[in-house]
Formats: sequence, C-alpha cells, structure tokens
Amino acid sequence: MLNFTVGKSPYAKRRGFTLVELLVVIAIIGVLVALLLPAVQAAREASRRSSCSNNLKQIGLGVHNFESSHMRMPDAGQCDSTGSSSTVYMVHSTATQILPYIEQQALYDKFDHESSPASFGATFNAMNNNWTSNGATLHANAKGRPYNDPANSKWQEAAKAHIATFVCPSTPLGKKRDTDGYGAWDYMFIALTDIDESTKARAVPSGSAAWLAAVVPGMLNCEGSRMSSVTDGTSNTFLCIEDAGRAHPSVAKFGATSSRPSPVSGEPNPMPMGLRRMYAWADADAVTNGFSGPHNSTGVKTAKVNNHKTPQGGPAECSWQTNNCGPNDEPFAFHPAGVNAVLGDGSVRFVSESTDTLVLKAWAGASDGKVLQLD
Repeated sequence: MLNFTVGKSPYAKRRGFTLVELLVVIAIIGVLVALLLPAVQAAREASRRSSCSNNLKQIGLGVHNFESSHMRMPDAGQCDSTGSSSTVYMVHSTATQILPYIEQQALYDKFDHESSPASFGATFNAMNNNWTSNGATLHANAKGRPYNDPANSKWQEAAKAHIATFVCPSTPLGKKRDTDGYGAWDYMFIALTDIDESTKARAVPSGSAAWLAAVVPGMLNCEGSRMSSVTDGTSNTFLCIEDAGRAHPSVAKFGATSSRPSPVSGEPNPMPMGLRRMYAWADADAVTNGFSGPHNSTGVKTAKVNNHKTPQGGPAECSWQTNNCGPNDEPFAFHPAGVNAVLGDGSVRFVSESTDTLVLKAWAGASDGKVLQLD
C-alpha cells in the first residue's frame, strides 16, 4: 500500500498580527521616539550653540582686525548709558564699524561715514561739547549720516541686510524681527556696568553720586580705546556677550522699545514716538548697552544672566517688553543654563546663569582692578 505525505500548501493563509501585538509594537516605537527625541534636540542645540559661539569669535576677530588697521578699537556706538535721552551716541553702531573685518566691505561702503552731523540738522553745543539732533545727544567726534536718515533710501536698504554672524540660531524668532525687515542683532558690547555692589542691582538714580561710584567702564568707549588699555587683562574681560531675542514692539512677547530718540525724523515707517531700534545691527542703541540688571522690574531687580527667563515673554513683574527685562538690553540667550561671550583676547566662554552678580560686574569692567574666577 502506497503511503503519501501531504505537505502544507505554499498558498496556505498566513496569520497576521493581532491587535495586541500591533499595540505593543506601537508602544515600543513610542518609547524609542521618546528616548531619542531629547538626544536629537540636544544635538541640534549643541550645533546651534556652536554656531553662536563662532559668531562671537568672528565679532571678536573683527574688533582685533579693526584695531590693527586703525590703531584703536571701534567706537562703542553707545558711549555711555544714562537710561535717558542724555545718553551719548556715535552715528554708527560698533557692528557697522566692523563690517569690513567680517567680510562685509561692500555693505559698509553703502553708508555715509564722513559727513558732519550738521548735514542732517544737528547743532553743536560748545558748552557741553556735543551735538544734539531731534532730541538725541551725539558725541563731539561723531561722523557720518544715520542709517535711517530719509535723505537716501540706500542706507535703509543696506541696514536691512541679514548678516548671519549677527544672529544666534538658537533664538526662536530667527532673522525676522520686524515688518520693515531691518537686520537683527543678538549680541551686546558692554559700554559700562552700573551695579551697586551692596544690592547687586542698578545704582539709582542715574547721575547721582551713588550711581557714579558704581559705574565701571567696559572695553569700548568713544575716545579711541586700545587693547593695551584693558588693565584687568583682555583674557579677564568681556568684549561682547549674547543679548538674544529683541524685536520690534509689534512682535508679541519679544517686542520692546528704546527710551532714546532717533537722531533723525521723517524716516519711512519710523519706530513708535520716533525712538531707536534696539534690535537692529545698524542702530547704535542695539549693539552696545550697559549691564545694569532689570531695574524696571516690580519684583526682583538683581542683575544676572538670563534674568526673568520664564515664562517666555517674562513674568508679570518683568515683562520682556519692559526695558532691561529678559533679553531687553541684558545678557540673555536661549541655550540651556547660560550665554556665550567673547573675551577681549578673542576666546569664547560659556557663562553660566548661576554666575554671581559681582563676578559678572568684574568681568564687564575693563580696568577696575578686580580679576575674579569665572565659573
């Protein structure tokens, strides 16, 4: 008798995944994504922070190359920081001055750097040895015509150039900070610091004996400073630090205004009340500032890195739309736990937001005789 073995047909129906098995697979994938996402985000932020650090490196190199060519450092643009219209300015920002030294010579050449302030209506005050124009105060040695002077639209067009070196990629706003398209600036040269060492907040009122006693100048000024004049040592002094996230006042949460008037009137699409653009690289009020802390806060006024950083837009007592709150003219960044800063020697350091106020003041000052350890 023949014995036949019947095998399985290749066309037999295969069993699919059960619902339970599919749910398990989906759950496993979800767990893996949850585990990997923070690592991916951290890697992206590390890349952005590195780019931001490189921006500051280029800015520092630009200042050094400027000094090599001119036998002095660029002007501070904002020569002091009184908190009012009495603050003294040069016509052009420090960022504008270093354009040829960050491979932007053609852009630099589009601005007027030689005309007298009288050309746009400024009046020289011999008693105070300064110029006044449209309520603004300009240094006696100021030269050129402002970027927003309506006499020539090419100056505004030049000021709207996006310069990657001037924008930190970690800033959530990106390069667009206003509807008019002026080029953004996410850093800050320090003109001075006026922190009272007993309160760790700004000494007030401005101009008082207490304020004058607290004032310590930074590396740049409007009198032709040199690297050699930094007696604390260029490796112990901030040259430029992050101040990221400023924008036109129409931008929700991030928008803010300056308290200082523009030196010209009649420009197309002016700022509210004819004030300065404290977020644009072409404006001297944006590029250089005093390190004072959030003295306009109705709560904590202590000067620190990343003051009132949460929630986004700032708390009720210190909204970022208030001068010196959050990223508004103070050291601020969107990296975890601190900001980048370039020192006078051109090296870049990461400054922790836990750094003590008096350490920050010592590093902001160029020649105060205080050399403290930076965390």
